[in-house]
Amino acid sequence: MPSTTNARLVSLPILFDTLALDALPNDVQEQIAQIDACLPQTQCGLCAHPDGCLPYAAAIVMDGEPYNKCVPGGQPVTDSIADIITRNNIATADKPLLTATPSKWSLDSLSQRPHEVRAVIREDDCIGCTKCIPACPVDAIVGTGKHMHTIFTDLCTGCELCIDPCPVDCIDLVTIERELSIPERAQEQDELRQRYHTHLHRVTEQLADSSNAKPVVSMVEAKLNNAASQTLDISEQQAKDTIAAAKLRTKIKKLEKQLSVRDNAVKQAELITLQTQLAQI
Repeated sequence: MPSTTNARLVSLPILFDTLALDALPNDVQEQIAQIDACLPQTQCGLCAHPDGCLPYAAAIVMDGEPYNKCVPGGQPVTDSIADIITRNNIATADKPLLTATPSKWSLDSLSQRPHEVRAVIREDDCIGCTKCIPACPVDAIVGTGKHMHTIFTDLCTGCELCIDPCPVDCIDLVTIERELSIPERAQEQDELRQRYHTHLHRVTEQLADSSNAKPVVSMVEAKLNNAASQTLDISEQQAKDTIAAAKLRTKIKKLEKQLSVRDNAVKQAELITLQTQLAQI
């Protein structure tokens, strides 16, 4: 039987099968679960893991990836992860603490994290294209084709993933002010994690349904499709092009977010190249 903490790693969506977490020693699973538990569960991909918070937690433990890449968590989350690593590896105790990757949002004076944001659709400008809906990791957006969409602000994680797919730029980000206790934040993070996993399970079922004509439009959906070993009712070349486009979009979003924080000529040139490649698919 898994420990209470390791129960976080049971019955995971198939997207995480490639991590092979159940084959790891229990102490390694425990450390991954502890780190995942302190991550904000926004599933934003700013840590360069578009699959979400759990793959980043696993990479920290298994691959030695820097533990300061959680942008929305800021310094508090970076310090919490450092404490977990130190407890599990005394050899790291004397190493200097890493500084959290900076956010484009200013720090909240109460939480010492970057200010939280929520996405809001300017409904009068929305054309009902539905492109933002699959981008949301917690199903906080509702709407149908050619009808205006709405974002449930209370469910929004502020991940910003719905911004780039919108062809008419009708989604705004607004900062919010709130104060959460430690138990309240932990409960919210658990709820967000469950909503994300529910989202992944639902998309997996859609991909497995041969009557579902919806194409793969995101990296997460492409990976879920591969993990389920399902065959979409499209040509082999169309499938390859769709997945290639999804990969390019993910790289483009990552670069755009990085460039929004800090200018970099090399990354700007890479962004232009990727955008050109995407336009040619």
